[in-house]
Amino acid sequence: MDKSIGKAKAKLRFLGFLCCFAYFTSYITRINYAAVRLAIADELALTHPELLLELGIAISAASVTYGLGQFVSGFLGDKFHPIALVGIGLGGAVVCNLLMPLLYPSVYIMALVWGVNGFFQALIRPPLGRIIAANYDEKGYIDTCVWVSNSSQIATVLTYLVIPLCLHLFDNNWRLAFYLPVALGIITLAAWLLITPKLCSSAEESVSTSEEKSESEQKSSESFIGIIFRSGLYILILPVIIHGLLRDGITAWMPDFIAEVGGLETVISILTTAILPVFCIVTVIFAKKICARIGSDGKSSAFFYGICTLSAALIVLLLDHVNSFTFFVIVVLMALITGCMHAVNHIFITRIPGAFKKVGRVSGIVGVLNAVTYIGGALSPYAVALVAGEFGWNMAVLFWTVLSALSTLLCILSCRKWNKFKESIN
Repeated sequence: MDKSIGKAKAKLRFLGFLCCFAYFTSYITRINYAAVRLAIADELALTHPELLLELGIAISAASVTYGLGQFVSGFLGDKFHPIALVGIGLGGAVVCNLLMPLLYPSVYIMALVWGVNGFFQALIRPPLGRIIAANYDEKGYIDTCVWVSNSSQIATVLTYLVIPLCLHLFDNNWRLAFYLPVALGIITLAAWLLITPKLCSSAEESVSTSEEKSESEQKSSESFIGIIFRSGLYILILPVIIHGLLRDGITAWMPDFIAEVGGLETVISILTTAILPVFCIVTVIFAKKICARIGSDGKSSAFFYGICTLSAALIVLLLDHVNSFTFFVIVVLMALITGCMHAVNHIFITRIPGAFKKVGRVSGIVGVLNAVTYIGGALSPYAVALVAGEFGWNMAVLFWTVLSALSTLLCILSCRKWNKFKESIN
């Protein structure tokens, strides 16, 4: 008996590793283009800002297709085999990455292919959520999802450290930034398709027929929209959008903020790209412990939004008295806000969808919430640029304060309905 339990635990650990490895690879094959865009621009001799925008089309296209693809992926993940969907996503990403250097210098065709890559990438995260929910208990589900989330941060750090090194060692040859992820993607895809079905089979066979029937009955008797309203999830839609806006907005504009407000060199600003993900990894692990202590998803979200509100308000006060010390404090507070938004992301994309396991809607909820997050992320560059450009950084940070405070209130308001829903399905 002990041996069989040990084998089962080892299988689950390896399954968790493969889920992290798949998401790690998908992230590298998604953000590598952004990391080498300037190197491609140098080779094309696109020295004017308006011409550089042409290369940015690919990033925008991938963001749009990734966000929209989350809706499709979420619903497909609840209806079709999730392992196959993740495999299709990884395989499509490999093909798109392989095509990018071959299509050079056709910038617009490259953008089209990268947009397709965004859709393939969207097929990965929601089905992963369903796989993890189906094979782990509640604690195991949360722990595994935390490491899956953190694998993306590790991928970001490695991408922005390894790719510049490769460019330096190989005479600015940006093509390696696609070929190396292709090799990694092929290895990951092979391991995923060959090993994952064996690891999932035992857990899937253990699901009783009565449980399967009860899940199908609940799905057929209540629509997806009905579940959204009964759970009170509609109250959290605006906070989900806001967390995407704050998370991506601060990450994108922090180098500009540092250069403009602090007057520091560009190299220092660029280093924040690699430093922020490390901070976010620690924050997500901390968030897991805080959520376990508080117990309520709504109250936990409100807690992190509350910290975000106070931090942003303090930055507004300090911006009128910038010196070496206060600027350091401001940067720390901005990193804290970003970390809080990653903590909120853990609640929205991991903890909340996990509660829908018993109604067979994990993948769909992950897809919808991820898509809504990317709406906020898509709005962030324009919203921050508009407010900061027109009224200055003081007003931009005050804007963050108001949004955080509003989200805090909405998270608290969602608690009653959400808790009642969780009790009804347990």
